[in-house]
Amino acid sequence: MRTSFAPNRRPAGYPAEFEQWIETADGRTVFARPVVPDDAPMLQREIETADTETIYQRFFRAPVRLDAAQLDRLCRLDYDTRFALAAFSTDGDGVAIVRYESTEPGVAEVAVVVRKEWRGLGLGTALLASLEEAAVERGIRRFTAYYLPDNAAIEALLSDRGFTTGIRDGEVSFAEKDLSPDGYVEI
Repeated sequence: MRTSFAPNRRPAGYPAEFEQWIETADGRTVFARPVVPDDAPMLQREIETADTETIYQRFFRAPVRLDAAQLDRLCRLDYDTRFALAAFSTDGDGVAIVRYESTEPGVAEVAVVVRKEWRGLGLGTALLASLEEAAVERGIRRFTAYYLPDNAAIEALLSDRGFTTGIRDGEVSFAEKDLSPDGYVEI
């Protein structure tokens, strides 16, 4: 069992205030923290060992093999316009990741992946709430998300977090959430 969950090397601007322990509905605990460049091998391992359905629901295709440059991009963040949180089980395995990436000023697209055996326990909800907090602190006022229409789990999670869901955009569904404290703000 790992005794330290903080990253060995923290890049400039690393927001340590988002490190947290989360207890799931079944009593297990995970450690969540911002993603760092050293997480690239873990992310590759998790992608390689994830079930086909999870990969398909996240990337809209399966299988997926990311090259070193793609992994680096996913793990080298500015913690401003690109932010991600990963959750680790007590044995050190990655069990969930949430991220946003700005698509235009004040707007960011969200992605969520929770390992199948960790779904339905409140982990995605807790991580998405932390991601929303980080986004608001960084001037993001609206979240968007694209997902496959048959992905009922992500639609339920987004809906529970206050997203407007089920908007069709071609072959995918679209969701959005206003994060501004005073209601919708045209950007």
